[in-house]
Amino acid sequence: MDEADKKLRKRRRHIKEATDVNRKHADMMKTESIARHDRSRIQVRSEVMENRQIDYKAHMKWLDNFYHIIYY
Repeated sequence: MDEADKKLRKRRRHIKEATDVNRKHADMMKTESIARHDRSRIQVRSEVMENRQIDYKAHMKWLDNFYHIIYY
């Protein structure tokens, strides 16, 4: 093997490793984004349920189901 082939193999290996790292990072970011979105929805529903001054149940039918799931 000559020097040019060694450099080419090294470069290809580096590109492959970098691609794998980038793919793992993208998967991790997607997973974190989904989890963050789910936590956000739970937080919004909790804040709505804790607000005792306004009767949201009259306007939002999904709250009734949410209330039964959480508190029963």
